[in-house]
Amino acid sequence: MPFSRSKMSNGGLASDNQGDDQPIVAISTSEDAELGALSAPLGADLSLEQVARVVWRALDLDTSPRNLRAIVRPGDWVVVKPNIVTSRSNRESSYWDQGRPHRGQNTDLRVVKAVVEYLLEHCQPGRISIAEGGAEWWRVGEPDTPAGVTEDGWTVHWPEFGNLSYADLVSGWQATRPGLVDIVDLNYGEFRFLPVPDPAGSGIGALQRRGAERRPIDRYGRDSFVAGTGTLRTGYWVPATVVDCDVLISCAAFKTHLASGTSLSIKNYVGTMEPNRQRRNFKSVAHEGEINAGFVDAFAYHPAEYAVVEGFWGTEGNGPQWGDDVQHNIVVAGSDPVAVDTVCSVIMGYNPEDLEYLQLARRKRLGEADLRRIQVVGKSIDAVQRPYYMGQGRSGVVYTGRGVRQWLVASADDETRESVWTRIESPDRYVDLVYHLGHHAPAVVWAYTEVECDRPLTPQLWLGADGPAELYREGELVQRLEPADGHCLGEARIALPLPAGRTGLLLKVRRGSQGFGFSVLLCGQPGCLPLGVHYLAPEEPKVTVARQPRA
Repeated sequence: MPFSRSKMSNGGLASDNQGDDQPIVAISTSEDAELGALSAPLGADLSLEQVARVVWRALDLDTSPRNLRAIVRPGDWVVVKPNIVTSRSNRESSYWDQGRPHRGQNTDLRVVKAVVEYLLEHCQPGRISIAEGGAEWWRVGEPDTPAGVTEDGWTVHWPEFGNLSYADLVSGWQATRPGLVDIVDLNYGEFRFLPVPDPAGSGIGALQRRGAERRPIDRYGRDSFVAGTGTLRTGYWVPATVVDCDVLISCAAFKTHLASGTSLSIKNYVGTMEPNRQRRNFKSVAHEGEINAGFVDAFAYHPAEYAVVEGFWGTEGNGPQWGDDVQHNIVVAGSDPVAVDTVCSVIMGYNPEDLEYLQLARRKRLGEADLRRIQVVGKSIDAVQRPYYMGQGRSGVVYTGRGVRQWLVASADDETRESVWTRIESPDRYVDLVYHLGHHAPAVVWAYTEVECDRPLTPQLWLGADGPAELYREGELVQRLEPADGHCLGEARIALPLPAGRTGLLLKVRRGSQGFGFSVLLCGQPGCLPLGVHYLAPEEPKVTVARQPRA
């Protein structure tokens, strides 16, 4: 059976976890004074003991009713899910891209060791399983493993992580606690085909559309999909371990992602997806439709009761498989994985309001994605913030955020009559007016939205449209666009000064020869909404169509 609400009473859902209270997220680092003589700079190489102290401090800082000590009940089966997407055992994997090891791709094994030992010390679990389904390595001894493979992600030793191996760690724990700690390879265990659950009662089931039509990346940005195409998945093949365990701890690393922006606790669930052993990329099921929706679908089968995200080594740039290593020496932990990913994303310089997977998880009530409703303990975000640079991928196309999705639209064909506004929310950053208004939509449309700034800022505004367009800020014309050959993401890019508080943006757009739509994004780093800027759902336009200035 899929994971039930009754079982989720111990889980990290927004509806059950926090009520009217704010979720608590703890931040600890290697430079915390409380570490005493073990304290070290954020860029320093650390010993096994130092890493353990940072991890344990983060877990101790969480004194909420949902801390790790409280949620693990005597006899519980606890699954610790690290990220071992690639392995140094496979010299052909992306771990060895360009001939050098990419330490930030995988969860630091020292962190997994510290989490397991914390459970052994402070809780009374009946079983602890370290579970993962790797994407770019094979398990030794399996029929589909290529001949000559003598090490895998479980048995290989990791010099960058204290020269530990998972197999040796489990052998050591078996010697002192027989039968308590084991390894579960999610690629080879029992799978069950189950419909995508709605554990928080949001009314939302499956999110990912299989076979959804992608728009051209050079004109619409990464992962832009044609609304209404494809079919909703009826379900996925899910590991029985994920469904049956009592407590699941997502233990991920700080990483960027070309499609989702950040790769953290929720993205870590790709390792639970059904493998395709006929291809090098075992987890292709996650990429057969709207990828961010697939992440959240996988997460919904058993939302982690706890999340630990580590940045002793992380990845920036063309993550999660490629990119460059980042040494950050930070741990973020909490019982609301969506809130944890929100805090981590802000630390990395990403606005969570512009990250699709976080907004999908919020809408499905799987956790809190509004930073203003999250209580941070330990280090402050400002003290540890380190912008992770955006990836451009091998095609050279930058990461692209959600853009402005909520608009009020009205006909501009006849500006002498009183306008009738229609509220729309686009499923994609490209606002397809034919999809929303039908094929008989007027030839010219006004579209109104509002943004809010915490302080005066000057982000870059990206405008793209199928036909001629004019953009007004508070009634002032700030940009005119005459596209030569249809929509192109960010065809017009201008610096747009915005005051603190709300600002109204009004767009006049005409039907083009190739389509009828537009995209508007406010960007700091290429393609991503700056921190401190918020897209709003406007209640009503501040101005009427008849009063708009004519260009």
